[in-house]
Amino acid sequence: MLVVLVVAALAVLGCVVLVSLGRGGELAEFHPDVPPLELPEAGQLNAVDFMSLHLPIGLVGYHTQTVDETLERAATALSERDTRIAVLEQRVAELLTGRLQARQEAYARPAEPPKTEHLPEMPNGAPAWEGDRADVEEAW
Repeated sequence: MLVVLVVAALAVLGCVVLVSLGRGGELAEFHPDVPPLELPEAGQLNAVDFMSLHLPIGLVGYHTQTVDETLERAATALSERDTRIAVLEQRVAELLTGRLQARQEAYARPAEPPKTEHLPEMPNGAPAWEGDRADVEEAW
């Protein structure tokens, strides 16, 4: 009887060594017994998708893996939308700031006097102010 126990102990020990070395095989992979989620990609999710979603119920409640996947997709969709909203709000703020600065610059500039394209001329071809100057110089 002692010999049978020793042989059994050695057999069990040998099996443990083989399994620990990776030669014991792998566990079989079972396919999930729930249907796949029929949700669009995270960027395409909308309220109608969530309203029509029916999560599979397990023995103790909802199927955990399916609920986790659904919540992860919803979180991704919300974070993408939040990022997009923040970027668009930043662009609007920049445009409004630029428009405000342009208005302030337009009203802050001193008004320029109207410019004429030509000076009045005297009959001898000299500008009018030079003739007046010559008259003033002769008077002195």
